[in-house]
Amino acid sequence: MAEGCSNQEIANRLFLSTGTVKSYSSRLFDKIGVRDRTQAVLHSLKTGLAAKLSAPARKT
Repeated sequence: MAEGCSNQEIANRLFLSTGTVKSYSSRLFDKIGVRDRTQAVLHSLKTGLAAKLSAPARKT
């Protein structure tokens, strides 16, 4: 979502249906208290979530 992908592009990447992506997105918006994708991305940037998700995995 933060990369600007459409629901169809997200669905293809995650091997989900477009309906599932829409449903998950809607539930996410409710949980974090936003109305749309733009607000969700801004929320993830403000809280640092986007940085955590884009950071390379640590080797253990």
